Amino acid sequence: MVLEHNKISALVSLLDDADERIYTPAMEELQKADFSQIDILNLFLEEEIESIDQRERLENVIKSIKIEHLINELLNWKNTGGKDLLYAITAISQFKYPDITYQYFIEKLEALKLDAWLEFHYDLTSFEKVKILNYILFQLHGFKGNEENFLHSDNSYINKVLETKKGNPISLSIIYILVAQKLNVPIYGVNLARHFIMAYVENSETDTLQHFGDRQAISENAEGEIKFYINAYNGGGVFNYEQLLKTIADMKLELKPEFTNPCTNIDIVRRVLMNIYNSYLHSNNSDAELILKVISAF
Repeated sequence: MVLEHNKISALVSLLDDADERIYTPAMEELQKADFSQIDILNLFLEEEIESIDQRERLENVIKSIKIEHLINELLNWKNTGGKDLLYAITAISQFKYPDITYQYFIEKLEALKLDAWLEFHYDLTSFEKVKILNYILFQLHGFKGNEENFLHSDNSYINKVLETKKGNPISLSIIYILVAQKLNVPIYGVNLARHFIMAYVENSETDTLQHFGDRQAISENAEGEIKFYINAYNGGGVFNYEQLLKTIADMKLELKPEFTNPCTNIDIVRRVLMNIYNSYLHSNNSDAELILKVISAF
């Protein structure tokens, strides 16, 4: 619901009242504000509030609006098939960075795609395509793992990863997957415990596909044979199934199908949410409870 500015101002002023019977209904009414009005509420927070209680109550209102927005966006996305991974990534980013838009991501990813497209030609092997993507993302643009601050929540917010060029295994993989699929290179996520990786999945259609720059023609879901695996966190290192099995054994993990097979976009989003939750938990950030609420709903 879009609230009029005068109404917002009046309700915010009521948050300073000592009487719970007055400030609680005001908070409940403010929580009905549209997500697009977060900026207005933040302005009140920054410029017009001096009372500690009033500030805390308005901060809680803003968090409530953001978390309900995220839950609704993700559930609608999931219930309609979860096809557009970028849509869900945008919704997650907006929880901490409300000004981020879907178009922002489109422009950033298109620029990366164009750099790779200029290097592509039609007779490339699967390995050669990956070699080009590795060069563009990890050498030309300098994306790398954030080893100095691995547990920071910004490693899971893709807009910050695009800005700082540092991330964790799944955030770097998401960028890699989105760029690759825009070029019709069939790379998908693999939900390996502790360390997210990717798989190059080829079938007769993708093997002969010659559309690199105009439109995405491959499916969002993997179909075909896994040619090899890719580790975005170490600059795009390529390895085979036997090497993956050894890694799983070295990690003392029980072998499960999801550790070696491509996962869905919904799996990716769930894991990003878990990473954010664990990061907030590690740093004693109270937003951990809010993210847990999203995970439970999702």
